[in-house]
Amino acid sequence: MTMGSAAAVDAALAAAPVVAILRGLAPGEAITVVEALHDAGIRAAEVPLNSPSPFEAIALLCRHFGDRMVIGAGTVTDSRDVDRLADIGARICVAPNCDLAVIARAAARGMVPMPGVASPSEAFRAYEAGARWLKYFPAGEAGLATIRALGPVMPKDARFVAVGGVGAANAATFLGGGCDAIGVGSELYRPGMAVEAIAAAARALVAAATTPLPRPPALITNPGATISESPLLDRTGETLLFVDPVLSALHHVRLSDGSATSVATDVPVNAIGWRGETLIGLADEAIVELDPATGAARMLVVVDVGSGCRFNDMTIDANGTAWAGTMHRGLLSGRGALFRIDAANRAARVCDGLGVCNGIAMTADHTQLYLVDTLSRTLIRFPVLNGGEGVGEPVIVSDFMGLAGKPDGMALDAAGHPVVAMWGGAGVVELGSDGALLRHHALPAPHVSSLCIDAAGDLLVTTSRMRLTPERADATGSGGLYRIARG
Repeated sequence: MTMGSAAAVDAALAAAPVVAILRGLAPGEAITVVEALHDAGIRAAEVPLNSPSPFEAIALLCRHFGDRMVIGAGTVTDSRDVDRLADIGARICVAPNCDLAVIARAAARGMVPMPGVASPSEAFRAYEAGARWLKYFPAGEAGLATIRALGPVMPKDARFVAVGGVGAANAATFLGGGCDAIGVGSELYRPGMAVEAIAAAARALVAAATTPLPRPPALITNPGATISESPLLDRTGETLLFVDPVLSALHHVRLSDGSATSVATDVPVNAIGWRGETLIGLADEAIVELDPATGAARMLVVVDVGSGCRFNDMTIDANGTAWAGTMHRGLLSGRGALFRIDAANRAARVCDGLGVCNGIAMTADHTQLYLVDTLSRTLIRFPVLNGGEGVGEPVIVSDFMGLAGKPDGMALDAAGHPVVAMWGGAGVVELGSDGALLRHHALPAPHVSSLCIDAAGDLLVTTSRMRLTPERADATGSGGLYRIARG
């Protein structure tokens, strides 16, 4: 070994503060799996001793990776196993408990002990026995609170690894809240998991763990919108427009100082978009031209959207084509549809069998169309055919499993990644193009309805008061416009 174990572990977790927990890893797949983790940027992994043939898998990984990865063992509860691990090249000795004999033996054999602690007393005992990296297990929010409190009183060279209830969705919270690294298991690897899925999960986890914790959302203004939809920057980029279809209102917010005005629209408008210099509105069963100053609406085309249905959301591409989605007013499944309405206002139904169409967005190269189906709780992607003449067979990008709330409005960022508002989930999620969770942004308001992205990459997020008591709406800032800085 060209680097001592302590220095190697410090360097590995400085590069990416993640310890991969590979419970159940078999020797036959060990190198392939860990190569995928390494390619994603992870530099530390442990194989729990209750895995099949763990010593064989660990020895194989130590020989293959050398100094490229720090390899160790987990679930080490017997000090007699420590010598065998040291002899095959393991550098980390991870335990679920605070066993002083295991700590002492690992330190004596030049390994880095990572004992499990769950209280201040155990943390201090483990440190006094020679452990400098302390695995706080199980972590969760209560564990994070304890780690925050322990930080100022523990010796300065003590380090905490949070394990249990930690993953890509909350990595930044833990790492920004006093933890020095996180240990992640089943989110990252499970026996039988495809190597492509392992690689995608590892990339998402590294991105979440190495991205600085975002600044808290800032309330720009609160016009008290019942439902705030379709935020859209004006042509100067200095004013944000968004609609409230319940109150038939079009809001104008000057972003520099948060000053807000609103005008009544002639008809309820569910979404807005620019067709060149013209503001287009999506009414229940029509496309209208909308005067942003007065709210006056001029009918462009009435569309047969089907019995009991109405338009709900849209995007307008660079050719002036509106891609507009519908929903059934009674929320019946399979009654929603996607329409294509070209610049000459000729309408065609291009996809049936949807639920509640929301969050429609086109990629910059006009090859892919994203659509949120709130009713089925899915993010769908369509290939765009023949330069925009229609769409092809869709695929489900995400089912938002494990995330609170229902997906609602959406935008695509500069990298083409979907950013989705979670109605009832008090947050916004950033996803990879493969659906992997990249980042979660919490907001104080429970009903997050939509968002857009400004030139700096910041998120401008609208929230709603619908189905909240006035007292709760006021207390949570619901109905307001928020900025989430991502720079």
